[in-house]
Amino acid sequence: MNKDIIKSYVLITLGVFLLHLGFYFFLQPVALVTGGMMGISILLEPIIPLSTGVTYLVLNIGALILGGVLFGKDFFIKTVFASLLAPLLVTLFELLGIHDTLILNQIDQHYQLLVASVAGGALIGVGIGLVLRYNATTGGMDVFQKMINKYLKVPFSVALYVTDGLIILIGAYVSIQNGMFAILSMLITAYMLEKTAVFGRSAFALLIITRKHDEIKQAIYQKIDRGVTRIRAVGGYSGRDKEIVLTTMNRQQLYAAKEFITEIDPNAFTLIISTKEVLGAGFHRDDLT
Repeated sequence: MNKDIIKSYVLITLGVFLLHLGFYFFLQPVALVTGGMMGISILLEPIIPLSTGVTYLVLNIGALILGGVLFGKDFFIKTVFASLLAPLLVTLFELLGIHDTLILNQIDQHYQLLVASVAGGALIGVGIGLVLRYNATTGGMDVFQKMINKYLKVPFSVALYVTDGLIILIGAYVSIQNGMFAILSMLITAYMLEKTAVFGRSAFALLIITRKHDEIKQAIYQKIDRGVTRIRAVGGYSGRDKEIVLTTMNRQQLYAAKEFITEIDPNAFTLIISTKEVLGAGFHRDDLT
């Protein structure tokens, strides 16, 4: 097993752990229904004679099978791992006698819902983001959200709004106040999920218009070890042929590039564009920080 595979499973484990810290210690004690199979498990708790952890495990089985069929072997294995680990953590807390109110009991009752929605939402968002980043889900509703993301080309965070929003509306019938805080928690979850899932993959694209394109190209090769694309262009005012140097790099390389571009050609017109994500040759999943 190579280092990348080990790293992916370690970070998936961390993601699942954070996710269930948020669920067990913040959402569950105040019955905050924020969507997903967790939310459904909370809604079903008063109705069926099963613990939340067991209910969550049962609901995940069908989603696991569906995910394996649609997204392939690697996704299936990682999702099975995450899905089995998730309810086991909750069940382990229960067996060890670690009560879900351990943290919130230290908070003034008037602020418990607010703390639960913010802290729980943030932990769950970071947790799901880590799991998704390494081509897995925690099963359940995540599989359906990934289906919407893949086949309808809808951002995962938007798919989360839609599916979890419906579950929150059902929960709001029980408590309007909890429903409002659940919406806040969902928004925080979606924000943290999006930031975590693409964290470290963002980069900067540079469009450099210069007469010294050969010197700048060589400097990019030699000093920051990035490739370039040369684009032929025509000046709008002068009508003269020009050449644009296009390159992409991370933040640390950007600082060096700005310095040597200015040294080579102080008159170079450089457009720096912050990109959300870069994939492909020369860009490893985790080297864009």
